[in-house]
Amino acid sequence: MEDAHALLAKVYDAYNRRDFDAFSAMLTPDVDWPDLVEGGRLTGLDALRAYWNRNNRSITVDAAPMSFADLPDGRIAVDVNQIVRNLAGQIWSDSCVRQIFTLRDGKVSRMDVEPLDRGRRA
Repeated sequence: MEDAHALLAKVYDAYNRRDFDAFSAMLTPDVDWPDLVEGGRLTGLDALRAYWNRNNRSITVDAAPMSFADLPDGRIAVDVNQIVRNLAGQIWSDSCVRQIFTLRDGKVSRMDVEPLDRGRRA
């Protein structure tokens, strides 16, 4: 799954550069993504773009992948250090999460997030 890991590294790079065009080019048009602010799920690139734009008006999130693991069902778990700052640069949170990606046709089709037990890494 080395190609998948390389794809996800590019996804994180585009995300951290705030380059939605490059980011969304690596997602399927019907991508299924968690709404971590209001809850629920977002479906499709338009919904994700609106979510992205809304969030960028109040916070910046930097996501640093720490490890990648191939799951038995074909998904990829990425342990991530996630730092959320307000627009003045003050840190609101610094936490670790596990982001689990489903790929289809060489693109991300779904992402799920779960808390990361600091004692257990993927």
